[in-house]
Amino acid sequence: MSATSSVTVECPAGTITGEPHYFRSIPYAKARPFADAEKLEPLRIDATGKHEGLYLTLATPEARFGADAPVIVYIHGGGYDGGTRFDARTEPTFFREQGFVVVSIDYRVGLEGFARFHDDEANRYRGIDDCVLALEWVQKNIEHFGGDPTNVTLIGQSAGAGIALWLTRLDHYKGAFRRLVALSPSFPRQPFAARKGALRRALGKPVTRASLAGIKPARLDKGYRRFARRYFTDLALGPTPYDPNELADIDLIISSTRDEMYGHRAGLWFDQRGFGAKLAARLFGLENSDTYIKEARKIDNRVVGRMIGDAVIRRYVAQTEKGWWMEFPGKHCDDLSLVFLEDSEAHHHIASFARGATPSWPQYSEENRAALSLVSGEAKVVKDPLRMVRLAF
Repeated sequence: MSATSSVTVECPAGTITGEPHYFRSIPYAKARPFADAEKLEPLRIDATGKHEGLYLTLATPEARFGADAPVIVYIHGGGYDGGTRFDARTEPTFFREQGFVVVSIDYRVGLEGFARFHDDEANRYRGIDDCVLALEWVQKNIEHFGGDPTNVTLIGQSAGAGIALWLTRLDHYKGAFRRLVALSPSFPRQPFAARKGALRRALGKPVTRASLAGIKPARLDKGYRRFARRYFTDLALGPTPYDPNELADIDLIISSTRDEMYGHRAGLWFDQRGFGAKLAARLFGLENSDTYIKEARKIDNRVVGRMIGDAVIRRYVAQTEKGWWMEFPGKHCDDLSLVFLEDSEAHHHIASFARGATPSWPQYSEENRAALSLVSGEAKVVKDPLRMVRLAF
């Protein structure tokens, strides 16, 4: 890289060299396997390459101290056991060109990030605590890259939205972001403690910090995949239980897509054969399952596929009776390009919110169950779009 095509920033994290608008891999913490992450001492960092681990990527209109651009911090999804900040669907150029500093963070996933041990603090997960350290890094350093640390919007999608909501809990929230966009938040239906025995049997080892750290990575991954297959209509790992009453009082947009898990293999198998809805309803613990199935069939014949999406995602949106609601068209992850890549109405609503504007549609409340629906291709306010879900779960 020539001197004219690189930028070097001096900041509390060290001396960081990147491209004029991109710093692709900045380490924000270090960790030993299954141990808590630790902050780094100031370093000389070449951030031009692509590295996985406890790194963040930063895109900026101008790496100039005092520019005070609004900041977006994005947490990727991946079911708590996969995913990466390097995702073409969330490429930050469009937001950057509109004057935002965009930070995308990686965190530990799988057992290293979300297995729980006897000495873990209540409601703490290593993968989520990694994100806490990344947000602290942003607070201490973002001014030197042109961002305003007092104007940070956290955006998460799927498992990333679950993490973002968890970071908003009163026992986690420290003011590192001012507002939140939770796109299709997902959580497991059972706590880790209820599944620990199944994991022990799948691994053939005790579920302790020392034991898991001593297993070769390939064997650990094979055992984890054996365990995760038991929860093929659920998430094998993740924070739980989610309680919206424990959230700090900050501005929130929360959303889902209409047909979240239509592509799920189990749902497709049952729906193509026209049976299994009653069995799935018992599995997911639906109340008034006859009513739910009847209402779902009015939409189309993918009842089980809809039920899976409602059980792992839309139920949590329906429980969050606060903030502003949005409903996107399509399946799980179809919202990402609308928010990040396209000159869409959804993008402009999110961008305006991230600049500090109040959303233009009514806030959701128990008395006024309003949501902005984009399902028809044009934005319109609808009433209680998740009524079927709200009454079933």
